Amino acid sequence: MNTASPPAVVAEGLGFHYASGGGLTRADLTLDAGTMTAVEGPSGSGKSTLLALLGLILSPAAGSLSIAGTDTGSLSSADRDLLRRRSIGIVLQDLGLLTFLNAWENVAAAFGPRLARHRTAAHDLLADLGMEPLAESPVSELSGGQRQRIAVARAAVKEPVLVLADEPTSGLDPDTAKSVMDALSSCARRGAAVLLVTHDSAVAERCDQRHVLDAGVLSAASKELG
Repeated sequence: MNTASPPAVVAEGLGFHYASGGGLTRADLTLDAGTMTAVEGPSGSGKSTLLALLGLILSPAAGSLSIAGTDTGSLSSADRDLLRRRSIGIVLQDLGLLTFLNAWENVAAAFGPRLARHRTAAHDLLADLGMEPLAESPVSELSGGQRQRIAVARAAVKEPVLVLADEPTSGLDPDTAKSVMDALSSCARRGAAVLLVTHDSAVAERCDQRHVLDAGVLSAASKELG
């Protein structure tokens, strides 16, 4: 009897093009729960478009996308929004933290405005990421790497199927970048499929899979990259 879990994400022939040009020509991708995948590629290669498609922000013009066994192409707009809120965590490049809230409140904000209900979950995850001593700190007083880990915690606190991260170590020194990657690894250990886009080969080498986007086409990285 086959007891293997189905993939968290399956994209087949995924494509999208903007009227002004650019986009994603073709992406075939399978992400398993508990794994980390890196996508590398130059600016303009389609990485942001891929993230937007996997995050259900854009609807594909071609191909299919399944998340947690759900064919997203068959969903209404409202059901797509619901699936995104429940099953996908996103770490934006600008982080999007709320400066009038402290660390744990920013994490709890993933659930909505009733922050106190989710204080324990936020504190527990911050402790898992080594951030519990700073849980009550205003995010405006935290370093760039600390804020990045808060953003990772916010993306992960609802235990999503998929965590997407856009250049999560950009502009960070090596030690701080390592702490952010440790936080993303923790998301994978908690069961999420983690996909990040990066220009940093050292970051990509920590992932289970590496892919390259070139001129809108996604392909497995050559062994020479490893």
